[in-house]
Amino acid sequence: MNKSVLFAAKLVKNLKPIRFLASANADGVEKESKFVPVYQFPYIRAISAINRLKIYHTAFSAAALPISIALASEHVVPNDTVWFAGCIGISGIITLYSIGYLSQRFVGIIYYDESRKVAKYSYLDFWGNRKNKEIPVEDIIPISELPVSTFDGLYLTLRQFSCKETYKFSLKFGIILDKEQLKKVL
Repeated sequence: MNKSVLFAAKLVKNLKPIRFLASANADGVEKESKFVPVYQFPYIRAISAINRLKIYHTAFSAAALPISIALASEHVVPNDTVWFAGCIGISGIITLYSIGYLSQRFVGIIYYDESRKVAKYSYLDFWGNRKNKEIPVEDIIPISELPVSTFDGLYLTLRQFSCKETYKFSLKFGIILDKEQLKKVL
């Protein structure tokens, strides 16, 4: 047999399946995880798209402004094009980054593992990507002990005793999947 065929056969033999939904340790054995979703925000994908759109809009504006200046200096386009590109770019950046600031660390799903007394938050980062964080329930500050905020009409905050990070979630627009379990988390 050809050496490349033998090499490919050996490579395929040693491949392990990719696990997307289950977590596995270094031995490839699945860990027992009983996280049950207790809260879900149905519009998290739209917020993620807006967070990603701000990056694309910034890159487009950063490219469009110098190009419009170069074209205006060569009298290919009128000088108003530079103002138009600048105003559209800056107003879009301000709007998208303001929305992005409000939606940063916004929680899409809250899970709860009753056997380990651990909550898991799935939230958005600055780039619009999903991040997961597991937090012991004893470390979560109850909502009743948090100070009143001006944004409480839009979202509530989740905080921890051990760190200053703040996570945001909306009971008004979110879906409570298991009310009793969510009370244990909040």
